[in-house]
Amino acid sequence: MDFRIDLAVIEILPKGSRFGLTLHNLSEKSVANWQLNFAFDRHIEQASLSHGTLTQVGSLCTLSINSTPLYANNHCYVEFAIATSPFKLLSDGIKEAYLTTDSGTQCTVSVSPIVLKEAIDQPSEVPSVKTARHKLIPEPMSANFNSGVYELTRYSQITVDNTEFQSAANWLAEEITRLFSIESKSIGQQDIHFRHSPVLDTEEYKLIVNDNGVVIESTSQSGFIYGAATLIQLMDFDAARHTLYIPFCQIHDKPRFAYRGMMIDSARSFQSVEDIKRLINLFAHYKLNTFHWHLTDDEGWRVEIKALPELTEIGAWRGPNETLEAQFHHINQRYGGFYSQEDIKDVIAFAAQRGIQVIPEIDIPGHCRAAIKSLPHMLVDPDDRSIYRSVQHYNDNTLSPGIDGTYRFLDIVLEETSELFPAPYVHIGADEVPVGVWEKSPSCQALMETHGYSSSKELQGHLLRYAEDKLKSLGKRMLGWEEAHFGHKVSKDTVIYSWLSEEAAINCAKLGYDVVLQPGQTTYLDMAQDHCPTEPGVDWANVITLEQAYLYEPLSELSSNDPIKKRILGMQAALWTEIVSHQQRLDYMIFPRLLALAETAWGLESRKNYSAFLARLKAHLSLLQRQGVHYRDPWTHTEEPENAHHQTNNNNNDKI
Repeated sequence: MDFRIDLAVIEILPKGSRFGLTLHNLSEKSVANWQLNFAFDRHIEQASLSHGTLTQVGSLCTLSINSTPLYANNHCYVEFAIATSPFKLLSDGIKEAYLTTDSGTQCTVSVSPIVLKEAIDQPSEVPSVKTARHKLIPEPMSANFNSGVYELTRYSQITVDNTEFQSAANWLAEEITRLFSIESKSIGQQDIHFRHSPVLDTEEYKLIVNDNGVVIESTSQSGFIYGAATLIQLMDFDAARHTLYIPFCQIHDKPRFAYRGMMIDSARSFQSVEDIKRLINLFAHYKLNTFHWHLTDDEGWRVEIKALPELTEIGAWRGPNETLEAQFHHINQRYGGFYSQEDIKDVIAFAAQRGIQVIPEIDIPGHCRAAIKSLPHMLVDPDDRSIYRSVQHYNDNTLSPGIDGTYRFLDIVLEETSELFPAPYVHIGADEVPVGVWEKSPSCQALMETHGYSSSKELQGHLLRYAEDKLKSLGKRMLGWEEAHFGHKVSKDTVIYSWLSEEAAINCAKLGYDVVLQPGQTTYLDMAQDHCPTEPGVDWANVITLEQAYLYEPLSELSSNDPIKKRILGMQAALWTEIVSHQQRLDYMIFPRLLALAETAWGLESRKNYSAFLARLKAHLSLLQRQGVHYRDPWTHTEEPENAHHQTNNNNNDKI
């Protein structure tokens, strides 16, 4: 390439860091009136620039030094500072860059790895363990193994004694075909039997394998899915004979928490429908029952709202010539996408077959830049002179409670969303509303005076109470991040998702809210996985190793009979996708840490044992390989997702 950018931390300040940025022109041609555009997700202090001017919108920075041509075979050097914590990871540096000139020419700029000042390079050691006899994750409540195996062949069949559960049997058949290329003939042995058992709890199941075949007992679709998932993990495949072997066993199992979820952010980085379905299918294998779908944010609006087509015509796209500026990655091109309502119905039906409910998140009143930029005639308060900056460096991303358009917008979006998603819940975000919003808005100040409000938190609560009342009228229960209760305006029917800390979760439960645990320190899978600068990820909450993920024990400081625990509905993991630009990295960040968290969500605390989990995981990795998952191998310290262990299923779809 003709241009290269280098970035180095040159000084650690009492609060923040100072950097040196060098732009190299490696060509034989000088460039005048140039602008350097680069993605950098920390806020650069304008006054700290050694020279030149810089504008920043979110993570997109544009540096101009018009008085200084970028001469051939020469370079330009600029220093600047940030006020946040020192960098420890290479992925903290500049993500992408390109150069533009006044003639409109766009030139790609290669980005060198950042030079860190005080990086910690102390990768954790994962104990060497013997491979376990079985690879069951999560570990069942009770499992007894006997000598002997049962064989499944192409003549084996699955039968159900209640057609209500046929879709669970179909899923098992589909997975056997997909993973092992064994497709049952139309006439054969009834080797796997789904038997209805009304005495079991909703998600409880029993699995018996003996000389007579395989029996899965449950009283629900989800219970049969969990039994089928366990059965798949028990299978050993003999490729030469095209036969599956299942050990004789008796398993009795049910979950610890009623709510076991995974949140995927599709707003910052967009995943295709097929990618989403692939993830949901994987979640089913680990007995998760909720897919929390983060569909809107500052950087993208991903759900089709037919009454407001601008939301996806404008808000689903970002790039150099788009209303939304480029962010994070692919910054020199148009990037984005959205899910049509038909796409979403397809995903919901796909998830339902696998016992998973899909909960949408429509983030308000902060994180709304994509919506505001799409509908300025409806959502911009022209008299608002408030000055603020959000955590992600925006000054125009918050809905105004003082204008009518905000409420019309909420009515339309919540009505269409509630009709589209059959789950009894809608998540409305409510997090990270910036300090300073609405302070210089005459309409907002008048609203505060009318209701006797004394703070912006009360005004936020006013808007959220409107959303809650609207959702109640639509038959939905409102969910929100823990800031949803700020201002004390929403009712105790709102479910709080605690992300800041477990202490915050306990405080919300004490106030009378039901809570889903999602502390960033232990469940955020965008966090780096080791104390090593080459690990991709972020570390603002914590570095989360596999061991830390597994050892997370919800509410461990409370006694077993503390009544607060009755307010805890369950737990979930989350993947925010600012740095997740492709499927390999998505897999790498999720697996195998999700397996560790899934075991905690499902299994009993008394049975948790990290060494035993590692022994089962060692055996389980072959199933991840067969699934085509680009996981991070705990024992090889793979550093980049492109190099993460991955083995393609080489069965060539042979049918037997």
